[in-house]
Amino acid sequence: MMGLINRRKFIKTTSLATLGSILVSSCLSSTNQKKESISIVIFLEDFSANSTPSNWAVGELKAALEKQGVRVNVMHTLEEVDGFCILVSGMNASQAKSILSKENISVPTEAESLCILQTQMNNRNVLLVAGTDEVGLVYALTELADRVNCLKTDKEALEFSAPVIERPASRTRSILKGFSSEIEDKVWFYDKEYWAAYLDTLVYSRINRLNFSTGMAYNSVQGVTDGYMVFPYPFFVNLPDYQVTVRGLSNEERTQNLEILKFIGTETAKRGIQFQFGLWTLAYNWDQDENPKKHSPDATYKTDGLTDTNHADYCRDALAAILKEVPQIRGLTFRVHEESGVSLGTGSFWETQFSAVANCGRKVEIDMHAKNMEEATLYAALATKQPVVVSPKFCGEHLGLPYHQSSIREFEMLEVDKLVDKGEGLLDGNRKFTRYGYADMLSENRTWDVLYRVWPGTQRFLLSGDPELFAGYGRTANFCGAAGFEICEPLHFKGRRGTGVAGGRCGYVDTSLKPQYDFEKYNYFFRLWGRMLFNPDTKPGVWRRALTNEFGSAALPVENALAQVTQVLPLFYLAHGVSANCAVYLPEIYTNSFIAKESDWPYDTQKPKTFGSISPMDPQLFQSPNECGETLINGKNTGKYTPIEVAQWLEDIAETASVNIIEANNLLGAEASNPNFRRIEEDVLILIGMAQFFAAKMRSAVLWKIYIESGERNAAEKSIGLYEGGRNVWSEMAERAKTVYKSNISYGPRGHWIDRIPSFDEDIADLKYRLKNEQVPLGKIQTAVVNGAIKKATSKPVRPTVQIKHVSQSFFQSNKPLYIGLEIANTPEHVFLNYRHVNQSEYWQSVELKQNKTLFEGEIPAPFTDNRFPLQYYFEIHTSPTQATLYPGLDDDLSNTPYYVVPSSDRQ
Repeated sequence: MMGLINRRKFIKTTSLATLGSILVSSCLSSTNQKKESISIVIFLEDFSANSTPSNWAVGELKAALEKQGVRVNVMHTLEEVDGFCILVSGMNASQAKSILSKENISVPTEAESLCILQTQMNNRNVLLVAGTDEVGLVYALTELADRVNCLKTDKEALEFSAPVIERPASRTRSILKGFSSEIEDKVWFYDKEYWAAYLDTLVYSRINRLNFSTGMAYNSVQGVTDGYMVFPYPFFVNLPDYQVTVRGLSNEERTQNLEILKFIGTETAKRGIQFQFGLWTLAYNWDQDENPKKHSPDATYKTDGLTDTNHADYCRDALAAILKEVPQIRGLTFRVHEESGVSLGTGSFWETQFSAVANCGRKVEIDMHAKNMEEATLYAALATKQPVVVSPKFCGEHLGLPYHQSSIREFEMLEVDKLVDKGEGLLDGNRKFTRYGYADMLSENRTWDVLYRVWPGTQRFLLSGDPELFAGYGRTANFCGAAGFEICEPLHFKGRRGTGVAGGRCGYVDTSLKPQYDFEKYNYFFRLWGRMLFNPDTKPGVWRRALTNEFGSAALPVENALAQVTQVLPLFYLAHGVSANCAVYLPEIYTNSFIAKESDWPYDTQKPKTFGSISPMDPQLFQSPNECGETLINGKNTGKYTPIEVAQWLEDIAETASVNIIEANNLLGAEASNPNFRRIEEDVLILIGMAQFFAAKMRSAVLWKIYIESGERNAAEKSIGLYEGGRNVWSEMAERAKTVYKSNISYGPRGHWIDRIPSFDEDIADLKYRLKNEQVPLGKIQTAVVNGAIKKATSKPVRPTVQIKHVSQSFFQSNKPLYIGLEIANTPEHVFLNYRHVNQSEYWQSVELKQNKTLFEGEIPAPFTDNRFPLQYYFEIHTSPTQATLYPGLDDDLSNTPYYVVPSSDRQ
């Protein structure tokens, strides 16, 4: 964010910037025959400026300038400088403090913060590049290098009309890169040039943690085929005290694996990135289940030499050896529930495993996957006195809209008396509700940190990038004091469960679209994700400079097209939660749910398992198609977002994206055949087709429910007609996609969009058969009501608008009521306050507010505030007997949090 300066200081700074730009222009002008030189000054006594990461970043800036033909001199005193220079400094170094004091600029103190300021020093024009620490300095220097690389113009690259001051909105901005397939992942794992380029991309995007993870290829040790690194330790170290071997793994390859792990550690540390090592499977016996059908007879790389007696000790000693060999490892991620292969109730194993971290002689974070985590395991980690992080899933194993779902599905909920709050730690009892969200991890008296992990279920290989949406994720990353986000990178789980195929992870059948390195397809995604997590108020120039460098005048329509379609899958997933399990459900290659015919798929959906009855992933704020159909018939509106509204959003998204991608194509002309544009265009067109299909099917399901409730055949006929139209759009999209992507996009058993069409045809045929052969009795519903419901299901929905003034409380006091007041100009009939603790095991409470003219008042009662969790609430406003809305609700850009959160004053 830009620093605040008064008007006089702004004028002074602007004049200095103009003066500085004259020299900058002469240094970078592409028209000058003789390029001037630029000096980079680093004072030797400045620890931050002389650190390894800072030196690396200075090298990046130097290389960028030299690529533009500028001579660069690195010096250590200002006296050596003749003319304009870049002063690289720690924020607390005397020279930087003197400049900042002179300019009367208040700078941040948070770790990883930065300042870029154009000024004068000793009669020289100086560009101060400063950071509160070495990482902040890396970000400031790579910001300059990125500007030079992208802008390539006379003035803009090193010209700043006002100071740039930024501080991180979230402490942890992590990328999880997992090894899932021997055939697909060894290619990049052993490629040092790949790693160097990949890590450059991360640091330029301000990602500050890399989690290289093993053992994620399987949810449990059953049916293993590709066993490479599933049980990771013996793939990296050989312990003389244990006779542990891996079938098919040579000593040379083990040594190579450890060497590349050391290389990754060195390269991440060199760039100021935290190196995290993920250990998701610690089972050594893949045939341990009593059921032979769950064994792994065809598995490669099975482990010999371990027993239940020496397993825990071996894991302790092997981890200790790795931590010694790779001192750059600053954190470890563990899956600590039964899918790791370590049974629940085996606290002694984790005590033994964690002792390797406790005794490693340096600070190493213990990051534990939250699902089904037991209190004993948490306390075993806390007992090490090392930093402890609990990492719950953000929204199932997928990516919803940029807010934490206000409720989990009924399928995950428990009876009220199944959990006991002992006042600290975790809730005691059946912890099933922890599977797909923050659960009970956000208590205000917690002694652990929290990091939200975004799993790769929604979008794995199609491009995404919406500045507004990603800024929304940035704003919710520190929800209730959490550290931030970790996202499984694009292409994560490629080749999972032994489905890997050679030929490139991007899955292109059109080889002209294949980038040199697979991650390069997603450079824009990384830029937006990392920058918006660092600063949700990042200026548009940051992402547009890269697009403009690539696409010139077509940059803005490219940005707009991709931004629109990025909303498709998170919106559809949140509104229609077929399954929270990414191994079961991949909206990106949608598996059909039938509208009328029941099925057994998937396992984690309530019966009846039909499209219309499937719960939203956030059922507190969204309706299912069946709920919507009933509401349209009975007129009892709750203000929830309906499938008709979701369909309209999807239709609008598709239309806007279509206009923009056509405009971009026209502006590019012959350059539209460039692979960098075609990769975007093809993915945008696929997502447009999916948006249109999802919209048609959601309307179709609502109409079918109206038909079932009313017996009105017109509703069924319109339902089938819409479904057929959506099916045809999907077919056209899939035929084109067939020329772009391989027939089997291997993320476990998957396939291709073209494979889904027979299921749509079967579903449509089933509806036609039912309409023709099954008699649905006419309901006792007036024809006008049914016709009105049909019209609403096929039209553009209109949500009531109300003028509201509400200021949320800054905090609440324990065991005292929290007053809530809401002022509404156009007086509604009823206003309800919905509230609960920030604890997903709870159901929401509701109370109607009392009206005093335009003021509606109520309170959250005192007993409810006597709790260690923050409070959250929102309003349900009924403007008429059949019309209702929510407040604050979702904004037009779908990027905000639709409820308020209030912490306790006792813990401020």
